[in-house]
Amino acid sequence: MFDGVARRYDLTNTVLSGGQDRGWRRITREALALAGTDRVLDVAAGTAVSTAELARDGADVVACDFSLGMLRAGVGRRLPMVGADALHLPFGDDSFDAVTISFGLRNVSDPDAALAEFARITRPGGRLA
Repeated sequence: MFDGVARRYDLTNTVLSGGQDRGWRRITREALALAGTDRVLDVAAGTAVSTAELARDGADVVACDFSLGMLRAGVGRRLPMVGADALHLPFGDDSFDAVTISFGLRNVSDPDAALAEFARITRPGGRLA
């Protein structure tokens, strides 16, 4: 489904949210208070528009999504991208200082398992947003 809407996804999201999506991304970035030394995984990143916002403060941010079409639509953002399912992330334990999932948890088949997976890859004292 997402591959088919990838080219128009960002515009549609902005229109349907009345532009509030931009503010939500900014608030998330500010709440995380990321530093240049932080490593962040943005799950269900889609076209990486949220990933780009998170990278503004210099953190090392990786976009992750199961929809390769969505990732391809965001390739111009020139951020690291990984195709993977939120339930089976290809990262070692304690790999990230923060994990985010902006609008995607509603699309995960088993949210509890996804949250457990996020906890597995987040360093002790890390953040989930």
